[in-house]
Amino acid sequence: MTPADFTNDILIRWGGSDIFNQALHLAQHGNVLEAEWDDIEHVIRGKIAGPTGYPMSVSLEVLDDGTIISHCPCRMNQMYGQVCPHVVALGIHQMVSYMPDDAEEEFDDTPESESHALARGIPPDARRVPAKPQFKMNVKGSRASLGVEVIAKYGDIEIPCGGHADVDAVCIADPDDPYLYYVRNPDAEERAIRLLKGYGFDEGTTRLFTVDQRAVLNFLGSGIPYLRRQGWRVTLEGRILDISDAMPMVVPVVTVKDAPRGSFDVGYAFEVEGKPIDARCVQDALNRGDSYVLNGGETLLLDTEAINSMRAVFDDCAKVQGEAEKGFFRVAGIYAPYVKSAIESLDAICLDDDFAPSWRETAAARNRDENARYEPVDIGPLESTLRPYQKQGVYWMRFLEKSGLCGLLADEMGLGKTLQTLTWLSLSRTDPEAAGKPALIVCPTSLVRNWEAEAAKFTPWMKRLVISGPDRHRAFAAIPGANLVITSYALLQRDLEDAYLDKEFSVVVLDEAQHIKNRTTRNAQSVKSLRSVQRLVLTGTPVENSVSDVWSIFDFLLPDYLGDYSTFKDTTEQPVQSGGKIGAAALEKLRQKIHPFILRRLKKDVAKDLPDKIVRVSYCPMTAEQQRLTNELRMRAKAANTKFEMLAVLMRMRQIANHPALVEKGAENASGKLEAFFEVLDEAMAGGHRALVFSQFVSMLTILRRELNARGIRHCYLDGATKDRLGECRRFNQSDIPVFLISLHAGGTGLNLTGADTVIHFDPWWNPAVENQATDRAHRIGQKKKVCVVKLISEDSVEERVLRLQEKKSLVIDATVGATDDAIVSKMSFDDLKGLVGL
Repeated sequence: MTPADFTNDILIRWGGSDIFNQALHLAQHGNVLEAEWDDIEHVIRGKIAGPTGYPMSVSLEVLDDGTIISHCPCRMNQMYGQVCPHVVALGIHQMVSYMPDDAEEEFDDTPESESHALARGIPPDARRVPAKPQFKMNVKGSRASLGVEVIAKYGDIEIPCGGHADVDAVCIADPDDPYLYYVRNPDAEERAIRLLKGYGFDEGTTRLFTVDQRAVLNFLGSGIPYLRRQGWRVTLEGRILDISDAMPMVVPVVTVKDAPRGSFDVGYAFEVEGKPIDARCVQDALNRGDSYVLNGGETLLLDTEAINSMRAVFDDCAKVQGEAEKGFFRVAGIYAPYVKSAIESLDAICLDDDFAPSWRETAAARNRDENARYEPVDIGPLESTLRPYQKQGVYWMRFLEKSGLCGLLADEMGLGKTLQTLTWLSLSRTDPEAAGKPALIVCPTSLVRNWEAEAAKFTPWMKRLVISGPDRHRAFAAIPGANLVITSYALLQRDLEDAYLDKEFSVVVLDEAQHIKNRTTRNAQSVKSLRSVQRLVLTGTPVENSVSDVWSIFDFLLPDYLGDYSTFKDTTEQPVQSGGKIGAAALEKLRQKIHPFILRRLKKDVAKDLPDKIVRVSYCPMTAEQQRLTNELRMRAKAANTKFEMLAVLMRMRQIANHPALVEKGAENASGKLEAFFEVLDEAMAGGHRALVFSQFVSMLTILRRELNARGIRHCYLDGATKDRLGECRRFNQSDIPVFLISLHAGGTGLNLTGADTVIHFDPWWNPAVENQATDRAHRIGQKKKVCVVKLISEDSVEERVLRLQEKKSLVIDATVGATDDAIVSKMSFDDLKGLVGL
């Protein structure tokens, strides 16, 4: 076969219609730079403009039956072994070259709006995300005036800031997601320009200029050091380089001395090239807002940004006390890691080499490095169960315990925070004050059963006590004799005085920290009144991104560490909310302060230790309304005489397990599973994840859709009535929409949704193959991220009983339970059905 024999159908068979359409666009817009047919070897060789505009050598061997053996350096061809658009574009080019001239016109109808992106090889259904540029700045001029040019660097592509090239001038393919491309970020470039204007620059045609000598000196003193700390690459050229080199920098030198009770005295002085300088002239310059000092005919530069940041650190955590030497601040030992890391992040400040050895040791021990490895602990029977990063989490908790500190485990959803915590709690306590006292777990109502189940599975030797239900008061007296007490936030409030205030716990663990983010709520006030030797908070979200939540969480963990709320609001919360340079500085200061007490790992950080698919079951307590309706159905089932009647009862029980509104109007807010669903979804979204949500019941999807709308959560939707299935999938893949609601029958197969990395099964498929088929919408070829699968199961419901039967292998169910499902009727006896109903 030769190119003269090619037809559209033949080329479509090479890679499919989507690949053909992408290839057609490439060919129409001149991306095929050259192509040649070798009639002896039956090979087409050529060059194609790749995603970055550089030519790629592409070839394809045409076999007698019209199939091909292709080679292209692109990711799709090399990593996935798929026929790519570049190869097919080469075939289209050769096919057209053998056509009559009038036949070529049919290939000239691509909309102009699509041509630019397609010319760079971006698939039509790709998602575009603004890239994070690195900034370069070239500075020229004199003491009287400066000119600067700012370049935004995207990989190997450099673009002058303020230029008018469009977004797709940058096109960088994500190595993990074939449907994700990083494009130019005009907003980031504009922020860079605004930042420079804040130093007195005016915008010219291609450069920024300042003609004020005071502005020049201030920019040399504090502007350039600040930009370099933000990651800018700043180059001085010509006269201004010589002028800058001739102006020495004033350096603050910090001195640390030991003080009583584990505290430290911290002070600082100013030096120029190793010689002291009068602090008063520095202070005068700071009062004027200048970043330079005129000292005896010599100009000295001041990094005022660094000096003010240093002072803010001392103001934040130190007090001038009478017992400290004059000019020194008394700093409590707990602040050592924060002060040391904050000062070291400011390269303009020097730490005296003779500072107290105990300070160095304290700061190093507590200031957790991202790659820190902690002293191993013998974790006994769970040694072979925990993954390497989970063991590090247990070692970290033990390290905090030995140091007398409290911490926050903020691992991403699916990494096993519960297992790590239970492993640590199963160890003997290191503090004699904690020995023999129970540990208390406080969690959302929807997670009480999960904690109980995980403890029974992984630490069965621990004596567990669950405080829940209407008769829970009978368990209060047993609290001191338990190893592990589990209750909910809601019940803790009610039972606080009767069960908890007169007791002391070895550890109090709070799961889902967002439940105490509001300092004025009863949740927050109740847990803060508990007495314990040690405290731990768990969350799957990055608390640094929610400044308003941080104070209340740390007020539980380390009271007074962040000061009183009024001061925190004025110095941190409000500046961060206002944004800009001051807000960024306040946020960075907060991050440095809380960093030593937080451990957060992402899936991508521990990918080598994880399976491709992480599956967990989340048990959801049913509400009183759900339990009432279930009991009524169970009573009705006693009168059933046929499988058909029993299956009808089972169907309604399954609906009630989701939401009672599926069978009874007026029960709009009476679903425990709905509450649990949003716990899972909120955690996933806060971590930047996107979720596919499956349900067998369109009526349930309708409720979810309404709830998402009420909460302002954008989503896509697909059921059997959706006309444009591929259009809805394309909308999800091309955007950052976080949720896709999908019905089993409409979306179980045939969809490629690798933009999602979280799958939530709102109700279970009884057939594991069907469930896996739905999960594979996200977990398939082209998905390089780890996929987290969450199955929501209502407690004490038909759902839980079926799972138990499956686990025991006493019943194999290979079809969904339904009133018309002949296969399930033939495989289940009447007694089997009665067991599922709960009779």
